[in-house]
Amino acid sequence: MIEIKHLKTLQALRNSGSLAAAARCCTRPNPLLSHQFSDLEQRLGFRLFVRKSQPLRFTPQGEVLLQLANQVLPQISRALQACNEPQQTRLRIAIECHSCIQWLTPGAGKLPCKLAAGRNGFHIRRHF
Repeated sequence: MIEIKHLKTLQALRNSGSLAAAARCCTRPNPLLSHQFSDLEQRLGFRLFVRKSQPLRFTPQGEVLLQLANQVLPQISRALQACNEPQQTRLRIAIECHSCIQWLTPGAGKLPCKLAAGRNGFHIRRHF
């Protein structure tokens, strides 16, 4: 099975042009990166790139996985960013009389911070 780290490493290999430069870019020792690719190639059953070629050449299968990396990694990045964005929460309260506003306004300060702060906010609209 191919993992996200493999796709990132394939991109680093393409961008850097050599296994040694990709290892520096990924802050991994060259032998570790070489072993990672060898292990992956063995599990997949095909070579990803031609070793010791100048410039580095990807095999057709390696090109397919590189295209996958170029499509999937930005999508993963966007999805993770969306997961970390705060979700908007709305709390609507309807009241019948003007006097209720006197206890509601101070009570709003006791709402959880996530509800009372930021873009969610607490807004009072009077429709009497």
